[in-house]
Amino acid sequence: MNGNVGRSFVLVVVVVSVMLVFTGVANTQEPETNKSADKGWLALDKVDGFTKALDKAGFSVQEGVVEYMDWVKETCAGTWPDTALNNPWPNAYLTLKFAPHEGVGKPLTPWVWQLREDEAVILVGQTPPPAAYFSYVTLLAFLPISPWPPEEGYLPRRVAPQVGDAINVETVKTIGPDPYEAPMVYIITGHRETEQRVRAAARAAGYPDAIINVETISPALGPLGIKDKGSWFFFAHRVALPDDKDALKLYLQEAGERYRVFRVTPEKALAPDPEPVPVLRVRGTGHTEMDLYPALKRLRQAILDEYATDGKCEGERKELDTRVFSTVTRDGRELILEKPYVGLQRGIQVIGATRDTNYLGTYPNFMLREGVDEFVIVYGVNHQKTGKVTYASASLYSDKDRWFGIATQYSPYFGDSARQYLPDDPEADMLYAIKVARHCDEGEEYCLQVDPPEFRDIKGDTYACDLDNLDTPDWDPSPFDLNEQEMFFVFRSYLEPATLAGPDDNELLYDRAIYFGPYFEEP
Repeated sequence: MNGNVGRSFVLVVVVVSVMLVFTGVANTQEPETNKSADKGWLALDKVDGFTKALDKAGFSVQEGVVEYMDWVKETCAGTWPDTALNNPWPNAYLTLKFAPHEGVGKPLTPWVWQLREDEAVILVGQTPPPAAYFSYVTLLAFLPISPWPPEEGYLPRRVAPQVGDAINVETVKTIGPDPYEAPMVYIITGHRETEQRVRAAARAAGYPDAIINVETISPALGPLGIKDKGSWFFFAHRVALPDDKDALKLYLQEAGERYRVFRVTPEKALAPDPEPVPVLRVRGTGHTEMDLYPALKRLRQAILDEYATDGKCEGERKELDTRVFSTVTRDGRELILEKPYVGLQRGIQVIGATRDTNYLGTYPNFMLREGVDEFVIVYGVNHQKTGKVTYASASLYSDKDRWFGIATQYSPYFGDSARQYLPDDPEADMLYAIKVARHCDEGEEYCLQVDPPEFRDIKGDTYACDLDNLDTPDWDPSPFDLNEQEMFFVFRSYLEPATLAGPDDNELLYDRAIYFGPYFEEP
């Protein structure tokens, strides 16, 4: 596709896209099955008793579906306008589907749903296998659409802030020595009495309070209800950097067997009792990385000196700026991946940006073409070594409109990469510098090759669009005449251990990138 999206599927897509990021490839040992038994019991063993307790508490129960989502596949198929910066498999997401309420008709996508003021969604199952990060969160896909159903050709306004902080690998309530493959109950509701009744039913079914997680949706953020009275929501469960890629694959493929999900409705409507806006985790500790600023400047100069003197790229270069990721999407709307509640107030797209991380992007865009002497050096502070993050990543995206992730490097693999430029510097071990190129030389250390083998989805099938075609015949050398295959980096920094939220970006030294090659020409 060349970026022209027909109205027939834009209606489906613009509703919701979710951010977030990438999973890595670790070892490929054979996965162990049913390890959750080590936690004492399976959460699903008690589901029948739970639904009976809910019925006794006066709720009608509607079962939904838990399934794997591949944002890239849907974007390639033309169903959605962009990937929302999600990457090809092994990027990992699960989401929920429900039949629409009576009289609502067909929703704008199968993965968005409404919630009556006194209803709840309940997810029961086992947490994922060991990984550096996982989270569960609900997004406010878009606000009520009035009148409902909308007229043909109506384009909903995608916003998608999270309704509160994600419940993540460090904050999830479960039992056992670690949070992996452990039983959990997850309640989503905007009504306090409903929350209390569902909790009581869970305890009656034998679920301990220790595994009951509650995500509240305050109607102060977006009205609850059905048809034109209610907002539309989307649920995302993400897993990143698994210890065992095969174990994660099995977990995702068996999502329908590992989880059960229900929407419960009081048979007699309850009086208003709205949940308050949740208290958010505080970001930042006051401790910064600025002591390393002189070392970072030494690294920058060493990189410039290296490629200005060895004849590579004939010394042509462009230092890219780094700032909070923002752009204008093809429908002409602003998008910025910062402060979800601010985005909601301003009516701009935040596409699921989580407060568990930061999203810093490079500007302007560039290209890495076959047969052209050009590459990029990305460099910065290793935020994991400074203790500011659980892990960080640098990801390269192709296609300025659809955002296909084609290569990622993670902080656990940065190694001592800065020492190649600063061999005698005592602080080089706190920094990193990675070359990014179409092809790496044989045996070249700390080089990320972006001409990978063919991308395949979780089933082993190729994607409908050619993610490996990084060249465009009608390329225009002007940096202000961007085309689909232009590239950019997004830097993420996940979970400061001291706060269990993403670090305050003012306390970080920003990751940087220098393009070497003939793409940018002086006027």
